[in-house]
Amino acid sequence: MITLKLCLIFLLIIFLIRFRTPLWGAVTAATILAAILFKMEPLLFLNEVKNTIFGIDCIKLLLITYGLILLQQLMEAQNMLSAAEKNLCALAPNPKVGSVISPIITGLLPSPAAVLIAGSMFKKRYEKVLPADIMAFITTYFRHIPEALLPVYTNIILICAVTGTPEWKFLLLMLPYTVLNFLVPYFLYLKKADMPETSEYHDLPRRTLFFHAFKALWPIFLIIILILCLHIETVGAVFLTLLLFLLINRFPFQKLCHFLKSSLNWNMLLMVITILTFTNILSLTKAPDTLLDLCLGAKIPLFLIYGAIVFGGSISSNFTAMIPTVFPLAVSTVGSPVAMTIYLASLGHLANQLCPTHICISLCAEQFKVSINNIFRHTLPVSIIMLMATTLLYLCMAVIF
Repeated sequence: MITLKLCLIFLLIIFLIRFRTPLWGAVTAATILAAILFKMEPLLFLNEVKNTIFGIDCIKLLLITYGLILLQQLMEAQNMLSAAEKNLCALAPNPKVGSVISPIITGLLPSPAAVLIAGSMFKKRYEKVLPADIMAFITTYFRHIPEALLPVYTNIILICAVTGTPEWKFLLLMLPYTVLNFLVPYFLYLKKADMPETSEYHDLPRRTLFFHAFKALWPIFLIIILILCLHIETVGAVFLTLLLFLLINRFPFQKLCHFLKSSLNWNMLLMVITILTFTNILSLTKAPDTLLDLCLGAKIPLFLIYGAIVFGGSISSNFTAMIPTVFPLAVSTVGSPVAMTIYLASLGHLANQLCPTHICISLCAEQFKVSINNIFRHTLPVSIIMLMATTLLYLCMAVIF
């Protein structure tokens, strides 16, 4: 009965998302359904919702989300991404590596519209040597590589919050998956391609190129360093960086007010609130503890069961919806919670590139005038190889951790 109730909750999220309901609306409906199915007292339910919304964890996540949106807009206003891409292309050891610089650089900012910036730069440079479907695949796939591990993305912040994994540890342990996720499509699609050498900026010393690239990306690097090396909380790292950025650039008051207002992305902020509320309500039902007893008798390894749920669910709906639904349960029912967190995060990220409702893929397909199926045709071989590699990485991490 517990399994049936959880399935109904899970299916409701998928059903509502398929009918273009905002994720925060789908998760809210699932939260109410969970309270009804598990016969939670109304006063207890309302009290938990209130405690979640006004709790320190929720406030921190809201501040992080808002701060990153604001930083993104300020950096775009200064044309910092374009400058970084040009200098890093000149620094690349060969034009094949340089070809993916623009998608990766734009992937440092958590905005779907960033894929259009990457696409325009990539198309301008390589449209004469690569087919449109290959260009579309490379743009959208490599643009999402930083999304797998950087704690400037809502998904990563939520994963660390609901599993209790420190951001610095998550970033470090996701590096092997991220490296493989770069190498596999590179060797499949770019290694044999005849990429043109570009002369832009190549006459400058490498030290100068590196300095200009670092200057353009210093806010992102500073956030990562503060989290990884100094173990500063993400909220502190983001706002320290934001404050320093504003002190250096000195935006006019009216322009700054415009950015402060435009950075209030209510859909994203509501998504953070509803996901945390859903996670806490589900924990109160004791469903994870009950399901643990049922899973212990399963003949299929638990990590494969959870992996299949996250991978399939991320394709049919989206990865973000899987985080509150599966992650807390999974890390509480296996021997190595850290390894499970990394495994599920890798699978969710991988499946996200095959999700037909993924807005970045749709934007990229429209930009290059190809169908989504053309992009998926190149994504599928990469995904099959990465599925096997990710499983091997989990088995290794489960032994170590």
